[in-house]
Amino acid sequence: LALGLTACGTDATEPPIDPPEARATWYQDVAPILAGHCMTCHQDGGIAPFVLTDYDSAKEMAGVALDAIDRGVMPPFDAREADDCTPRFDWVDDPRLSDTQKTILQNWVDDGYPLGEVAEIPGIPNADLTNPSMRLTPTTGYATSGDRDEFICYVLDPGNTQLQWLTGLQVLPDNDQVVHHAVITEVAPGADQDALLQRSGGVGVPFDCGTVGTPTDFVVHIWTPGNQPMSTSDQIAVPIVAGAKLVMQIHYHPAGLVHAPDKTAIDLRFSQTWPQRMYFVTALGNAFEAPTLLPGPGDVNGTPEFLIPKNVANHTEHMRVTIPDLGELTDVRLFSANPHMHLIGTSINATIERPAPRGGDPQTECLANGGWNFDWQRTYTYDAPLDKLPTIAAGDVVDIKCGWNNTIENPFVQRMLEDSGLSQPIDVTLGEQTTNEMCLQIFGLSLPAPAEPASNKPYPTTIEFPAALAQMRVNPDMLQ
Repeated sequence: LALGLTACGTDATEPPIDPPEARATWYQDVAPILAGHCMTCHQDGGIAPFVLTDYDSAKEMAGVALDAIDRGVMPPFDAREADDCTPRFDWVDDPRLSDTQKTILQNWVDDGYPLGEVAEIPGIPNADLTNPSMRLTPTTGYATSGDRDEFICYVLDPGNTQLQWLTGLQVLPDNDQVVHHAVITEVAPGADQDALLQRSGGVGVPFDCGTVGTPTDFVVHIWTPGNQPMSTSDQIAVPIVAGAKLVMQIHYHPAGLVHAPDKTAIDLRFSQTWPQRMYFVTALGNAFEAPTLLPGPGDVNGTPEFLIPKNVANHTEHMRVTIPDLGELTDVRLFSANPHMHLIGTSINATIERPAPRGGDPQTECLANGGWNFDWQRTYTYDAPLDKLPTIAAGDVVDIKCGWNNTIENPFVQRMLEDSGLSQPIDVTLGEQTTNEMCLQIFGLSLPAPAEPASNKPYPTTIEFPAALAQMRVNPDMLQ
């Protein structure tokens, strides 16, 4: 009997062991993360080198993607937080993954890429300007060529017969191999506009603006490679007066080649809502001498010089800009930050030092801090209510620091040398050519809008701009 019982026990089948429950699946966890943070570029026809829109592709490239995410290379967003400089507010549309999202992706890989229950993948965000009102395109393209960068302008006509409020602008490069950046300015009707039209040869025709000043009443927008469209709510907008013309200045980088004609266009979006605030652009930095430029490493006899020595991996320049008297301008706030350097930059940050705490603002705060990648420039917009944005006033000091790696180990140095027909690093100075450098913080300013006219009054064709606005106005040629 004992033997029989033993035999029965030996022949019994062990109950199956349930597989461990997947910690993350493609449909339920991974695809939604990739759709929200990666697929805008990583899709068929996108600018990324591979797609992540389907299970098989994501599984194949998961290791590469995770490595780039862990190193902070992807998604491309160079804003940084550090002990010595962390902005008070978050950024609008920050694409970086949270630690939880990174863990989900890693668990998916570690668990063998579980598929999950089939479900619809969320829609991919569109990086284009939403609901544009019009597109302005040059009538004649420009074919850039040669060894030196060129600055070509086009006059564009929005055709408005009354005051318009601009809440969106997107630059659409036609030949993105040569368009280094674009600056959009506004010129109101009058003698300056008449002279501009005579000089340019008409609307939509390219003309050289590299040797004479770019016409402007003020800068509307600055586009750089990788940047998102300018887009604001109805509560803050750029005034475009009746009869105004827009000037699009394009910095072309031909790199020694002859290129096909470029007809870069712009999309505009107007709002019918009278805003609470007006949006303007200013820029601080690019100092080449004292007192704004401070003494730095390698300066002879302590005399400040903007010079990035060859074969130096960690060169820095330091500038301090004091805000001038703004007259009747009050409640001026910073809406956004758009750092700008050229190819070999590695870092840029800015802090503001106020004489004393002001309202809800601390005496000193970090305005922007980031790494630098020439191919992924963007405007960083503060994620805060308009009445809580950082204030800026006369007597404030904006402190700007920039860093560069001018060694052959920097891939962007290699790119600069190849474009210039050089074999070894060279000393780099401040200037407009791609072989020069810049250290510039471009800020979007928020100012109170004038009162909306009564409904029984004619809609205005223009507004009166504060005279003191000229103190913060950007010279577009400074942005070359």
